[in-house]
This record gives sequence, C-alpha cells and structure tokens, in this order.
Amino acid sequence: MPQMVLTGGQGGTTRRGLRDAFANAYDSVVEQTKADLAPVMALDLPSDTDQEFYAYFKDAPFPRFHPAGENMAKAGFAAVQFSVINYDYSLEVEWRRNDEGDDQLRMLRPRAAQTGLNFVYRFTDAFFDVLLSTTSFLPATLTAPDGSAIFATTDGGGANRFGATNGNLLTGNGVASAATIRTDIFAAMAQFRLMQNTKGKPLFPPAILNQGFIVYAGAANEEILNEAFFQNPTSNIAPAAGAVAAQNIFAAAGKRVELQLHQQITDNDMYVFLRGTPYKPIFHQAREPLSEAYHDEITSAEHARAKLRSLMYTTRDGYGLWLPYGVVKINN
Repeated sequence: MPQMVLTGGQGGTTRRGLRDAFANAYDSVVEQTKADLAPVMALDLPSDTDQEFYAYFKDAPFPRFHPAGENMAKAGFAAVQFSVINYDYSLEVEWRRNDEGDDQLRMLRPRAAQTGLNFVYRFTDAFFDVLLSTTSFLPATLTAPDGSAIFATTDGGGANRFGATNGNLLTGNGVASAATIRTDIFAAMAQFRLMQNTKGKPLFPPAILNQGFIVYAGAANEEILNEAFFQNPTSNIAPAAGAVAAQNIFAAAGKRVELQLHQQITDNDMYVFLRGTPYKPIFHQAREPLSEAYHDEITSAEHARAKLRSLMYTTRDGYGLWLPYGVVKINN
C-alpha cells in the first residue's frame, strides 16, 4: 500500500516529531478502514495517468457440437470500454502564530493534523456516494458501464439487466416486521441465482453463491434488523410438547449473512452484496498518495507577512463503478 508522503520545510512540526506520529496514525487508521471496505470495494488499483481506461469483455463463448468433416465453429469477443478520472482532493488548515503561542494545552497543531486523518474517510465517503448515488464527496454521480445507474431493472439498451427480471433493483415490503425483512433478503439471494451472463447461462456458479452475503442497512433500524437476522423466527412462542424449537431461518438454510449498519443510510433501503463476486461493484484507483506539507514564517514569505502557519493535505484518486451484478438493492 502506498504510504503517506511528508513534504515541506523544517518547521516545529518536524522537530517535535508530530509529522512522524501523524503518518503512523494515518497508516494505521487507513489500513483498518480498507480492511472494513475490502469485501465490497476494490481498493488501490494502480493508476499512472489522469484518466484510466478500462474494458470488460462480454462472456466467453460456449462449446458447440462439431460434426465430422465440418469446420470448427468460431466466435469472437465483444468488449465495452469505460474510463475513470483521477481528481485532486485537498485542504489547507491555517492558524495564527500568536494563537499557537497562547495555546497552553498545546492542542492547536495536533487538532489541525486531525484534518489529515479525516482524509482516511474519503474511501468510506466515496463508497457511500456511489452506493447511494449522492455527491457529498465525489464531484458527480457515476453511471455503470452498461449505461444504467448502479441500481436498475434494465440496462442502457432497455433489456432486463443481467438477464433477470428486475435486474439488481427489487421492490421491498418495508421493515415493519422481521418476517418481511427476511422475505426480502431471500428474494435478493434468489435474484443472484436468476442472473445470466451474456450467453444466457447462469452468471454465478454455486461456488460463488455459497460464499455468503453482506447486507448494508441503516443504523436506525438496528433492532428490527438484528431480530430478522439473528433471532429465532418464533422464539417468543413456546414449542409444543415434544416439538423442536424453531431455528434461525438463515442459519437453518445454511446462509452466511453479515449485517453492516451505517448512519449514512438514512432510509429503510437495504443493499445485499454477494461476498464472492469476482469483481467488486465499486473500486478505487490510486494516482498519488496523501501528502502533508507544513508552512510557517521560515518556509513561506506569505506566511511570515501574515503571521500564519498551516498544514496542507492533498491526494489524487479516482473512484469507479464496475458492472454492479455483485449487489442488489431492496427499495423500501
């Protein structure tokens, strides 16, 4: 993983070791953040230019009957190209030299360095911008390579997306009860099994479908979602004499389900990710790692005239949307 770059003059930050401490803290937090996102987002794809071009090939042809004495059947590949732009993300935090001198708790500069740590959250912010089609961090919403939004019933040509009715966008039954949530989650699991490749064959083999699912949902629905996923369906009803107590239906069916609750999801919608999908629907490409520069009256005439000091942070990244067959949205 590219490590953080420290630049700038020989100001007090360097002498006190705060920049080394910041770099260590940043690297630690970014590793944990990336580990949390890794099951649903591809991270740190290499990039060496301002815009990367990608292409995916439509599915490989399948074997055909070869009659004796006839030429072998031939088939080619069709490819779809798309691109992802790298953008600069930056921020400078300024403070007055006198304020630092009057700061008896010596908290001003470490607090300014917190801005750099906040750059860790760009991965999470970008992920939810793409997932929710918002622009709180990214400059624009993304369109999938097939010409539709991340969630759609049809592709850009008007055909059933991924060969399945409703594509990767299902209408849910709400979250009023655990039973309706379970029904909708099973419908999403079934949707992955209904998806087809461009040759009309099953898109996912059993080996991938059996690796499990990750459900992203709003933190406000924590109680009902935990009841739906982890409580026995009839645990509040005592079993009749001699009967076997009810099991959790997901566990009984052998379904591996992980629940992820996030405050960024502010409605009742749910997003079901297929853990084993070979290509994550959302990805990040790394052009330039985060860099930090410190400026004061020694390193900058402008800062000297205004009696200012500052920390500057900048990075250059790109965020893209692959064919999103690895995630299904339940629209509530």
